[in-house]
Amino acid sequence: MDAPEEDLDIKLQKISGDLINEFDASLIPFLRIINSKTQTSSGNATTTVRSRVRSRDSNRLASLLDPFQELPQLLDPHLAKWISALGEAYLDYLLLPTSSRNKKFQSTARITEGLLMPLPQAIAKLIYTLCKIRGEKVVVRFLSNEVRWLELLLSALEGAEGASTTSTAIKWTWEERYIVLLWLSHLMLAPFDLATISSRNSAQEESVDDDDATTKQKKDVTQGLEWLTNTPNIPGITVRILPLAIKYLASPGKERDAAKALLVRIAMRKDMQELGVLDSLVSWALDALRPEPPSETKERTPYHYIGVLSFLAGILRSSADTSDMDRYLTKTFYAVHSAATSPNPETGAMGSALARKTMIKVIRSITVLVLRNQNNMEDMELVETTIGFLLESLSDNDTPVRFAASKALSIITLKLDSDMASQVVEAVLVSLNRNVLHGEGKKDRSAVDPVEWHGLMLTLSHLLYRRSPPAEQLADIVSALVMGLSFERRSLSGGSSGTNVRDAACFGIWALARRYTTAELVAVPTAALTTGVHKPGSSVLQITATELVAAACLDTAGNIRRGSSAALQELIGRHPDCVTKGIWVVQTVDYHAVALRSRALQEVALGVTKLSSVYGEAILEALLGWRGIGDVEAASRRAAGASYGTITAELAGTEAEPVKRLTQSVALILERIRGLQMRQVEERHGLLVSFAAVLDGLPGVLEGQQADYSNDILRQLVKLSIDALLEILEDCKTRTYRKPELIAEATSRLIISSAPILQAATSILSDGPDNSPSTLIPGPSLITENAGEITQLVLALGPKPAPLKRFVALARSNLQNWLTRQEPELITTASQAALVMLIFSDTAEREEIIREWASIVRTRPTSARAAATVGGGHFAALAMSYSILSTLDLAQEDRMLICDAITERWRTDDNMETRVAILQSLTKSDLLKHNTEVFMGLVAEGLDDYTTTARGDVGSHVRLQAIRATKALWEGAGFDAQDSTRLVQGLFLRILRLAAEKLDRVRVEAQAALALVLRDEPAASLLRLTFSSKPYFTFLLALLTSPGLLLPSISAPLTSSPESWMDSLLAGYVSSADTGNEDLVIATRAALCEFCETSPENTDAICSALARNLKTYQGVDRVLVPTLEIVGFLFRVGIFQEAGARKVVGYKGLCLQVQKAAYKSGNVRKIEACVRVYGGILSSASSTGQQGKEDGQGEVDEGEGIREAKTRLSALMFHPWPRVKSCVVDELWGLYQDERLKGVDWGRAGKGDIQRVVEGVGLV
Repeated sequence: MDAPEEDLDIKLQKISGDLINEFDASLIPFLRIINSKTQTSSGNATTTVRSRVRSRDSNRLASLLDPFQELPQLLDPHLAKWISALGEAYLDYLLLPTSSRNKKFQSTARITEGLLMPLPQAIAKLIYTLCKIRGEKVVVRFLSNEVRWLELLLSALEGAEGASTTSTAIKWTWEERYIVLLWLSHLMLAPFDLATISSRNSAQEESVDDDDATTKQKKDVTQGLEWLTNTPNIPGITVRILPLAIKYLASPGKERDAAKALLVRIAMRKDMQELGVLDSLVSWALDALRPEPPSETKERTPYHYIGVLSFLAGILRSSADTSDMDRYLTKTFYAVHSAATSPNPETGAMGSALARKTMIKVIRSITVLVLRNQNNMEDMELVETTIGFLLESLSDNDTPVRFAASKALSIITLKLDSDMASQVVEAVLVSLNRNVLHGEGKKDRSAVDPVEWHGLMLTLSHLLYRRSPPAEQLADIVSALVMGLSFERRSLSGGSSGTNVRDAACFGIWALARRYTTAELVAVPTAALTTGVHKPGSSVLQITATELVAAACLDTAGNIRRGSSAALQELIGRHPDCVTKGIWVVQTVDYHAVALRSRALQEVALGVTKLSSVYGEAILEALLGWRGIGDVEAASRRAAGASYGTITAELAGTEAEPVKRLTQSVALILERIRGLQMRQVEERHGLLVSFAAVLDGLPGVLEGQQADYSNDILRQLVKLSIDALLEILEDCKTRTYRKPELIAEATSRLIISSAPILQAATSILSDGPDNSPSTLIPGPSLITENAGEITQLVLALGPKPAPLKRFVALARSNLQNWLTRQEPELITTASQAALVMLIFSDTAEREEIIREWASIVRTRPTSARAAATVGGGHFAALAMSYSILSTLDLAQEDRMLICDAITERWRTDDNMETRVAILQSLTKSDLLKHNTEVFMGLVAEGLDDYTTTARGDVGSHVRLQAIRATKALWEGAGFDAQDSTRLVQGLFLRILRLAAEKLDRVRVEAQAALALVLRDEPAASLLRLTFSSKPYFTFLLALLTSPGLLLPSISAPLTSSPESWMDSLLAGYVSSADTGNEDLVIATRAALCEFCETSPENTDAICSALARNLKTYQGVDRVLVPTLEIVGFLFRVGIFQEAGARKVVGYKGLCLQVQKAAYKSGNVRKIEACVRVYGGILSSASSTGQQGKEDGQGEVDEGEGIREAKTRLSALMFHPWPRVKSCVVDELWGLYQDERLKGVDWGRAGKGDIQRVVEGVGLV
């Protein structure tokens, strides 16, 4: 898992000023109507609050705020102004007469159908957006706290409750209810008694005006609060607020949070406590937690329990510094604990994770209050019961519950005495060691529960964060954290369930470094930790830092790599001079550097290894585990294998006998391979790739010096590697694995990397004279060598010993199967392995193999089954073998053996997969550059492949590979005057066309190819442009008029035929301008219009090229239909008429080509495009007629082209397809606005009706 290259917070900081300014400028006009004609006493224009606003404007303002969730503090300077304006507008709206508010909105609501919304809804939506970004506690502070608004807001909420039963009134949204309840809770902080604020002084007065429905609703909601109606001194506001708050306390939405805050505020008021409100509410809440009685008609939902529990948690939290709740603690605890341990959790509060989390908060608050005043055994039993319950909750299946339990346990432990706190820590450590099996010096954690481990690891982390454990227990805690840092469990489907455990371990190590002193940590014994790569005597800080480095470089999850980097920075920063190369390690294992896993695996891991071998050894050990060769992704295993090889070579370079280190690594890998089961395909793949990477490092370890083949260690390495290679090849030949393509790919990589070993083996394993080259060449470098150097190596090898002959035989046998597979990774590696096999084979066998491949490539399979057995590997291998062709004793006519085979197959086989494989093989070898004349036509044909099947445009795959082949030809070509025509002229116009076509993947590849024939500066400018942007298409259109952008040697031949240039460009351009995605159509059409408006010459060039393409591509609907559409578009914007007026394009010829296009066509879209072109010609009649009168040639301009367009439109009015008729009518209406065209179903109209209309509008 890789993190994005650029963080969103950086982008947000760049654009935050624009977003804030736009919101600030739009807010007041959105809320109020500004009356510029009248002014206030201060000289400002008066404003009137709006009653309704556009939904679109409300959504736009909310979208301006949403990005600030990444950096909410950027809004702090503006919150006071914005929230005050929103609150004042809301209150002003509520002060409007109710009848006028409803009438104003309802008069247009049915018409707009959601396009408008009441102003309070929009305000509530914006305030909620701010609460979502900045938090409700911050936002609510800026709302007005004047108590005069209390009854106004309460009355509005009550009115909305009554309106919910009627169909005509405006319904409140949940955002409105949430904001008003939150505002009311803020007003409950008023320092005055509610009795002095209420307009009605008692519950009896309050109930006088209630109708029967309202009275029944209040009774249902306030069941258990009968004292509200029986107590005469309860203020009216309390009586009105409590039913509403209790109702929304059971809401599934955000209203529950606001209702809870309101209920807690009113219960904790001193005047309400004196009246018994707190006592009654607590009693009601405890009664509501009991299982519902059978007589209760309304079923209690989980949200009912969540609301009641959140109210209790809020009450307890508010009374943390008081004794208001002390008399209810025991009763509340056992009520909540009884609900938590209910035998039927699904039917009660325990059925919801949020309810269980809230229960833990309630129990935590009670226990903390009890510990504050602990004075009897009953309190101690309560504490012990709590600890036991929390330890059980650590294994809950829901993560929020485990988070709450671990945090609660750490807070409670902090309040305990030292002995009891140590017992809690010990209980957590014992639970961590449960089901952990010990054997062979390692701990087997396959039997542990990953869910429980997450809870336990999180508890340890919270305990460390609060510095609860004593320093004497740190040794076991650190051991547990280090274990958690490398914890991983995978499900049967391959999913990871250990990420949260490792995340908790990172948090724990960060807290450990932050809360404990250097002296305390240095004194921690490390006897249990100094195993494996950790040397005896290492401090706990060094061991922890080493493990963090390994996790930061190798972990599969991006947040763990970054978390490990952050913990490492905290550890080294707070405890300086305790970690080897500490400052340099922090700079290397940077928070941003480890975001991309491929970079962390290779660059960061190698960089930190260069600082100290301690880190390299730890990384090597981890690479042989699940974080490296056992990764589920093949790409990650390849990167891990490459990292294993480079780190091994780096560590070998620091030792006196570097080859010995390589030998030890090879032996270790072979031991692991032999210990694998047959089903462990992924691990085998990773180990084989690691083996190959180690062998790649051999030439570098020898530092380019002459190899001493008499060295016993080198001879041991060569013999060990050759034996292992033969054993692996034999295993691949005789066994079939679950994923054979992975084993084949890894073994092919091993064959390639074995090249230096095979070079050395020709001397070490030979009984004759030493013919091996003195300097070993790495396998990957050998593949990229030119033909001359490969030939020199082949000639220098001499006779092959028996093991090499066996290697060639086994490799040939395996490659016969591998080259038939279709996987791209395997095709590349297998073809390169085939070249290595050819290098080390005898001359006769080499010729036999090449002829065999040429025969396979030349012959087209006669059946589908046979075609499936011939993959792209044979094409790639044959093309790669061209570099070794000069070593064969071939006749002159056989020199073209490879070229003839490939061209013959291209000529006889038009299958898309075959052609793609051929072009890929040419691109990745020197065959194309050395035989340009032979393959130029083949590449050009590939650039023109537009084959379409039931799968779609399958020819795009061929075009894509042909573009890459063109790039391979042009890269490093030099483009001197002699070769410019041969290399460029036949392909350039095709590349130009593809650079403008609609498929993004084709266009971006052609963009890169086009840049190769430009000068340096314009090439860089082109590559910086987005391939779907307007500037990009403007660049393409202007390229012809700016020949100085091209390379000097090819500018003249390419610009010698401007018409061909523009024809080719527009043949691809029209597909983007017509059938591309919406943004692409907009960009291309805008660029086309802008280019035409630049000069009349540009307009003439575009219009004449489009007219020529109509003739050239007759019958090719792929180009013809988009060209017709763009001609019609240019008529609609008035550009094509200009070319017609200058006689650049003749309307008569244009009509003739359009008529040919539509003749007997079954393509409705093409006929509609023709109709639009005819309409465009007719639309130019008035302007051209006027110009003709001035020039004395009006009769000519009005002539045959206009009459032909009218004739064709009149004929199409009689077309049998209704859709065509409708299109013609639409075009005629745009031309004539004749009322006779309206009110008729033209799909069913008779010929007489059509004839009358045709004659009436003047078409005949």
